[in-house]
Amino acid sequence: MIGTGADGALPVMKEVHQQAGRHDAHPVILPTAQAIGMLTKTTQDTNAILHLTC
Repeated sequence: MIGTGADGALPVMKEVHQQAGRHDAHPVILPTAQAIGMLTKTTQDTNAILHLTC
C-alpha cells in the first residue's frame, strides 16, 4: 500500500511499479487517509509506505 499524501498528489515513480512487478506484488495506491482506512480493515499481512507531510 502506498499513501500519496492528503490530496493524492505524490507521484509514484514507474520504477516502483517495475520493482513491484518483479516481486509479483500489486501495490494499492491511494491518498494517505484512504490508505490508512484500508490498513485498519485489512486482515492480511500488509506493508505500507505513507506520505505524511501534507
